Formats: sequence, C-alpha cells, structure tokens
Amino acid sequence: MISTPLKRRSTKGPLDAPDDPLAAPAASPFGPPASEDAYPVEMPSATGSPPVEPQANSDLRFLQDPNIYHPLPTTDVAPAFLHSKLQPPPGSPLTDLLSGGHFRRAAERAVHELVRCSPDEVERIFQLFYTRLICLMLISRPDIAAQEAVPLLELLARNSPNAITLLPRVPWELRILLVRLQSIGTSDGGRRSIMGLYALATECRDNIRETNVDDVESQAWGQRLSDLGLRVSDALVEMGELETANRHLDTLADVDEDEIAYRKALLRVRVGDISGAQACVKNCKNRHKQGNLQAQLKMANGDFSGARADWQSKQDSESDPLSANNLAVALLYTGHIIPAQDILEGLANSHPGFPALLFNLSTAYELCTERATDRKTSLVEKMASKTPAPDSGGWEKATFEFKL
Repeated sequence: MISTPLKRRSTKGPLDAPDDPLAAPAASPFGPPASEDAYPVEMPSATGSPPVEPQANSDLRFLQDPNIYHPLPTTDVAPAFLHSKLQPPPGSPLTDLLSGGHFRRAAERAVHELVRCSPDEVERIFQLFYTRLICLMLISRPDIAAQEAVPLLELLARNSPNAITLLPRVPWELRILLVRLQSIGTSDGGRRSIMGLYALATECRDNIRETNVDDVESQAWGQRLSDLGLRVSDALVEMGELETANRHLDTLADVDEDEIAYRKALLRVRVGDISGAQACVKNCKNRHKQGNLQAQLKMANGDFSGARADWQSKQDSESDPLSANNLAVALLYTGHIIPAQDILEGLANSHPGFPALLFNLSTAYELCTERATDRKTSLVEKMASKTPAPDSGGWEKATFEFKL
C-alpha cells in the first residue's frame, strides 16, 4: 500500500563547506576538478570566472540534429489512452499539449519545433530542449532524457570559450535538470549529482556576494540556494543515505521550519525511529502537517485503528484526497476491504488519477476478486475518459500504474 509519499538562506551551510565523505570539492560545477584526485564533474560553471557577455550568434546546431532524439515507444501506454477520442489532433500547438497533460505528445512536438528554429535562437532552443527533457521525465523515461542531454553536457564539460560564453544563457531550470540527468545510469551511487548541486550552490553564493542584499536578483539567488539545499537532501534519500540526509537538514538555514520538521519526521520513520519522529512532530507548527504526521506515525507503529480514526476525522473536516487515500489504506490494513474500495473508487470518480490512488485501488481489486484484471481494465477506461489535464503526471497513463 502507498500512504503519503516522502516529500521533497543563508550564505553558510553544508553546501558551502561540506565535511562529509559525500560532499563535493569546492570547485566549479562545470569546470575541472579541484584537484587531480577529485571526482570528475561533467557540468561547467561560470563560478570564479569573470562574467562573459553572451554572444548574439551562439550556435546551437548540435542540439538540432534529429539523430540525437529518440522515437518514443507507446508499448507501455495503456491502450485506452492511445485510442481515446480525447487524444489531441495532429499538429496541436505545444502550449495546448502541455496544458492538457499530453506530455508524450508534447515531447515529440518540442523536438519538431526545435529542429526548425534558427541556430541562433538560443533562448527558444533551450526552452524547447528543456520542455523535451522534462516531458520525458514526466512520462517516466529518464533513461531517454539522460541520453539526449549528453551533447549539451559534453559541450559544457569542455570549459571551452564557447561553453563559457554559452553558459549564462542556459536557463537555471535546465541546469538543475542536467545535474539530475548526468547521474542517471551511472555506477557512482548518485555522488555526481550531489557534487553538481554543491557546485551550483557555490555559484549562488558568489552571485549573492556580488549583488546588493536587498536587490531582487540577490533574493532570487537566495531562493535558489535554499532550493538546492532541499534537493541535496532528496538526493541523499535516493542514495539511501538517510542519516546523512537528516544531518544535512539540520544545517539548512532560512528554510521553512515546518518543512524541515516534516521531512525529518518522515526520515525518522524511514529508519524506524518512531520516538525521534514524534519529537520532530512536536516541532511542526502547521496543524495540518502535524495531524498528517501523527496519523502516519500511528500507521508506522502498527496502530492502524488509531490511524483510521485520525484519517477519518481529517476526511470529515476537509476535502483532502490524500487523506482519503490514507484512510482507505488504514481500512485495508484493518480488514475493511469493501469500505476501502468504495473510498478509492469515489476518489477515482472525482479526482485525477494520482499514482498512489491507482496503485491502491488496483491492489484492492486484486484482494477482492479473481477478475481483478477486468476491474483494472475498466479503471483504465475510466481514467482515459476524463478531461485531459496536466495534474498528477498528465492525462496519459502507463499500464504499470494500474499493475497491468
């Protein structure tokens, strides 16, 4: 069963001078290593270099080679979505595809437009390239996105004059995504991603020092720095370094205290420290988050009846699909399968099909009937008949989301 998932400024903190073995050397994220023995980083940065005026004639023809983009398979897409009348017509504008949650089609359209741009339309090409990569992530194809990001990563890694000139024009969101993609499929256990985030944090600090503290630009860099701190925590969790992630959260400054308490409580649950998690709950001032955590702690401690009562009270007082989903999970664990199924089916009728809902309802069908495949197929058809929207990973769903 799936319950609530683990979620995801100061100029000082762990991102400035890391003292643990996972930390990156204090080097440019796109430049050469800090020493010959340092772990190689494949992302460049302008950190420590004088600002370079971007050239108007930057050439991005290497990103316009159709051969670097892969055809997107549809074998993993539930057939009901492929044959639905709600599929957008050929030639639909990219904005319409994105607003309708047609992310696979949007990824294809982004390439179609990208290869037809003028090579010196740098901002437009980067925007379309980012759209392509992020859509691939949304349709659960990070493997393809990682391969298609290689040409840009390789160019920036050279730290050539062309790369240094081009770097300031790479959107920040794309740079964050590139750090994420360069760690996919590697055997370093995620260390490269951590190093890339530390290096970007160094760049943020350099920019904060160079701007007036009250400037909008300085505040923007500060927000980016805070965001990077939380991303490091997420990356450590993905690596399985839960204790390191917990210590890292202790060092973050200028981050919402309730957000830190919430994350630390969930991390404590993950390592089986219920008493430690309870202490974190007491530090959470947001009553909504505190109530969620208390109910989750009861589930983690095996008190499903108590958790069921908590989720029921939250469900009665507010319209929260995640609380309803968790109530259904608690009902399943206490043997009330039919009421749990009714709640989940009600959510499927009134809300977009978020992953936890689809997984749990499919599981309920498997527990209730020998004709689970037929019930799950009907669920697929119900989701395919909903008005397309970008919520919950987009309108088009993969077969694995329904356990098919």
